[in-house]
Amino acid sequence: MPPISVSLLLTSNDTGRPLGDIAAERLGDAGRQAAARGGLWLCRRRVTPDTPAVTGETLIVRLPPVGGYCDAPVTFAHIIYEDDDLLVINKPPACYVGDTPWDAQGSVLAVLTRLLAARDGQAPNLHLAHQLDFGTSGILVLSKHPRANAPLHTAFNRGQVQKRYLAVCTGYMPVETELVTGHGRAAGGRWRLYDQSEIGRVLPNGQRVKLAHTRFMLRRQFAQAALVWAIPLTGRTHQIRLHLAALGCPILGDERYGGPTVVAGLQLTHSLLHAAELSLPHPRDGRLLHLFCPPPPVFVTSVSHLAGG
Repeated sequence: MPPISVSLLLTSNDTGRPLGDIAAERLGDAGRQAAARGGLWLCRRRVTPDTPAVTGETLIVRLPPVGGYCDAPVTFAHIIYEDDDLLVINKPPACYVGDTPWDAQGSVLAVLTRLLAARDGQAPNLHLAHQLDFGTSGILVLSKHPRANAPLHTAFNRGQVQKRYLAVCTGYMPVETELVTGHGRAAGGRWRLYDQSEIGRVLPNGQRVKLAHTRFMLRRQFAQAALVWAIPLTGRTHQIRLHLAALGCPILGDERYGGPTVVAGLQLTHSLLHAAELSLPHPRDGRLLHLFCPPPPVFVTSVSHLAGG
């Protein structure tokens, strides 16, 4: 079930009162939690619980999906590289890297900020250099200093960052294959693929269809499932997931794009996609960093079950 938004019209009786108190009064514990987690919005802007109410405005209270709030289970053990400019972690699956409309406290970014503030005595200036989906695990790069932001942005946008993912998908994959398509949003807002001939076309939302290019290499074939390397040569949202689904081999656990949620008797709550390797020029001196990290236990267990182990 998707997240829920509740609209509260602010009356003259609310004028000047803290919005957090109003949310708690009208919605009980749900409103109190939403205020504490950053789920209060006015005019498409997140506001704090102590913001005073103004008559006639509409307070939007954003509540979490079924399952409630979840703090990213990130610890210092997840850090695989750190210096004055960079922080690189092995992101666990099933957590958001940045704030969501209903939660500004539980993301990887928020949890890391608190961890480093407790360790160093001051809050770091962390910035996400790129994104990983909720279900995707693996290498996530953050900057620790503003001077690193522009070089990182340039490196990612100009294809100077090489990434390699592990994915467990359904069906039978060829030893090697590539997929080149268009990529953009559908009329309903979800990401979808377009024919190559439509690359550059302006969509009704004003965005253009962009190139999406992924190379796949088979690592191990199981009965009706496969472990593959996925190498994205462009960096579109959900690119690997969409391309494997288009090949008729959606990722296990990726319910949105047709992947089964049960594998070898195991119930999956997220897709089996892991960012295993990444190379990028260091933002300060340009030296090439090669980063590696192992997949999480659920990934390893699933592969073992598929292999009959």
